[in-house]
Amino acid sequence: MRKTALIISIILPLLFGTQIHSQNVVQNLSVSQLSLRPLIAAEQEVNQFLNNYIERYMGKNIDEFLWLFSLKAVQNQKDKLPSIREIYSNFFDQTQTLHCRIEDRKVEIYENAVEVRARYEIEQIVKKGGGKKVWRGWIRWVLIREDGILKILSIDYKHEKTP
Repeated sequence: MRKTALIISIILPLLFGTQIHSQNVVQNLSVSQLSLRPLIAAEQEVNQFLNNYIERYMGKNIDEFLWLFSLKAVQNQKDKLPSIREIYSNFFDQTQTLHCRIEDRKVEIYENAVEVRARYEIEQIVKKGGGKKVWRGWIRWVLIREDGILKILSIDYKHEKTP
C-alpha cells in the first residue's frame, strides 16, 4: 500500500505537469509561428501547362513536346524518355492532323507535386489513306518543378476499346 501511494505521489505531478506544459505550448503557438511550405504551383499555372501540353501535342513537334517532360519522366510506369521520344515520334510521323480534348479535370496541388486526372479524346487523321481514328480514356499526369517550371514526372493513360 505504501509503495502504491509513493508511486502515485511521484507519477501524478509528472502527469499533470506534462499536461499543463503541453497546454501552455499550444496556447502560445500562433499561426505566424507555423512553418507551412507553399504549394508547388497555382491552379492558373497548372492550367497554362495543360494548355501548352495540348498545343504542343497537336503541333506534333517532338522536341517542343518533349520539352514538357522531366529527364526522369516515366510513361505508363515503364517507358523512360528515349522510349517516350520513339513512341510519340512514330505517332506524330503517321499523323496528318490531331485534335485533342481534355475533360473532367481534377487537379490536386501539393507542396512538391501536382496530380492531374482527366478524360481525353484524340481525333487522329492518319497520313496513309486519310482515315480517322479516335482514342479516348483516362489520363493522369504527375508534375514537378524542375529548373523553375512545371515538367511531367509521370504520365499514365489507357485507351478504352471502342466498339
